[in-house]
Amino acid sequence: MVLKFIMAKKLSEFAHPQYMYHLPDYQKIRDCYNGERAVKAANVAYLPKLKAQSEEDYRNYLTRALFFPVTGKTVTTMVGLATVKPPKVVAPDLMAPYFKDSESGYQFSEFYVTTLQEMVLMGRYGVLIDAPELVQSQPTLCPYIAENIINWDTDEIGQLTMLLLRETRNVRLQGEFSTSVEVQYRHCYLDASGIYTVEVLDEDLKQIKPSIQPTFTGSVIDFIPWVTFGASGAHIGVDKPPMLDISTINISHYLTSADLEWGRHIVGLPTPIVSGVDSSTQLSIGGTAAWILPVVEAKAYYLEFQGLGLKSLEIAMSDKISLMSAMSARLVDNSTRGSEAAETVRLRYMSESAGLIHIIGSIETGCMILYNMLAKLLKTTEVTIQFSKEILGIGVTFRDLKILFEAYLTSSVSKETLVYNLRRLDAIDPNRSDEEEMSAIKEPPTQTPTTSNAPKPAATP
Repeated sequence: MVLKFIMAKKLSEFAHPQYMYHLPDYQKIRDCYNGERAVKAANVAYLPKLKAQSEEDYRNYLTRALFFPVTGKTVTTMVGLATVKPPKVVAPDLMAPYFKDSESGYQFSEFYVTTLQEMVLMGRYGVLIDAPELVQSQPTLCPYIAENIINWDTDEIGQLTMLLLRETRNVRLQGEFSTSVEVQYRHCYLDASGIYTVEVLDEDLKQIKPSIQPTFTGSVIDFIPWVTFGASGAHIGVDKPPMLDISTINISHYLTSADLEWGRHIVGLPTPIVSGVDSSTQLSIGGTAAWILPVVEAKAYYLEFQGLGLKSLEIAMSDKISLMSAMSARLVDNSTRGSEAAETVRLRYMSESAGLIHIIGSIETGCMILYNMLAKLLKTTEVTIQFSKEILGIGVTFRDLKILFEAYLTSSVSKETLVYNLRRLDAIDPNRSDEEEMSAIKEPPTQTPTTSNAPKPAATP
């Protein structure tokens, strides 16, 4: 069934309810990832005005606030940990261009890093296989971030039947060097005959170009060539963004920082107080200035801040940094744990990276579906993609190798077990298969029984 859109000015009138529910979270996470300029550009959306605060005071209040970029740093660290080892890909020759990092086109390494970044941030990412306008051209992979996957629909068996995607395009102004950005929508759906159809709509959902039915290798297709990457798997449903909790505390820390810096500004400089003197009296402040107070009862002193009011804000900021650290934001963890064994550190960080390992597994599943869907459209053999889930790396030592090979040479473990453990220790070439490694390993020598020199027991009469 094709969803018929009505003319609408508000996104909420044609967007999916799940999209509208998560959109505020997407905006907050994206701003936190982009850093201080994006957060402060939102003004009162993240930092409300204080009561009776003037516009000038609010600008100063906003300027003095500190945004701690923990969300962006955490994502960068997690992506770096997950991309230390390259993925292992087995693909037919026809699809080799999709996995080579050429100077032009969308590189596979870039695709993986971008997908991982968006999955760590939003837990949602999508890729559309687009049909080329020229028959001899290769199909292209068009990625979409979570904010641009506007609406979707499925049938009773869960097959995707409709998809609405937001796109932006740069339009060069006639006779000028400047450009403007225009919004358009790509409406993908299955028509009444079940054939994949695409139409492009403008910002008011009016059709820009006639509908087309893309073909691959000369044939129309009966499904929408789209894959959604989710934090818990490849599915069209919306998962909770992994960075939501950290970004929420990040904004709270930002609010506390604004109050603390504003309070420091207000009370940081002592204020002189003079009583018993006419208000028109001119008094100067400085080391060379002397005051003569005509009235005996007159007093002069400084008004200075005392108490623990600002200390509570400092403690609150420290507590919020600790909360972010507890959510795997290890970049801001300034706690001292003393001397720890390497294995203890490795096990602790492996437990904290379990969520990242799960995300990598979801990306691996989505990539397998995506590239095998592409292989199906190109009418070629299947693709195998395997991403490393050893986030921190186990590392190899001489002792590890000695124990492994002694166990193999004494036939205590099989050749398969030997190769499995060597691969986990990064001690073999990642580009060689297990079968190649096993065929290159020599069989252990046959163990001959040893003759004992102990005296034989006496025969029983």
